[in-house]
Amino acid sequence: MVAKISEIDSLIRSKGLNATDIRRKVVELLYAPGTALTQKEIEEELEKAFGTVDRVTLYRTIKALTEKDIIHQISIDSHTIKHKLVREHVANEHPHFHCSMCDKLICMPQLNIDENMLPGGFRIESSSVLIEGVCSICNRTQH
Repeated sequence: MVAKISEIDSLIRSKGLNATDIRRKVVELLYAPGTALTQKEIEEELEKAFGTVDRVTLYRTIKALTEKDIIHQISIDSHTIKHKLVREHVANEHPHFHCSMCDKLICMPQLNIDENMLPGGFRIESSSVLIEGVCSICNRTQH
């Protein structure tokens, strides 16, 4: 799925940010469903598009897009954080499925965490649930 520049600009501006070239490109890179990239992977793709990329600018771009709920971060392990586009129809706090074969990261909003299931007086401030396994495409190619 390829996003039109006007869609990307509209998304970025709707969150109160200017649609700079680097913000546009980061959102474009993450636009396809299932796409999640590390900062290093984003940097490598940006270098293909723009040549050299200032790491501080990239860090600030990712931070701004995260703070404005345009992208969100998913911890894969203690050393790997991936960035993924926030989809409007998906709840903020939801589990993800990580395919150990193709590295695809899929939102699993149907497994939403219900605060009503917590003991009385408890409330969720944040959650991080990552399901590791093999996606249907990779599973088919294994057999």
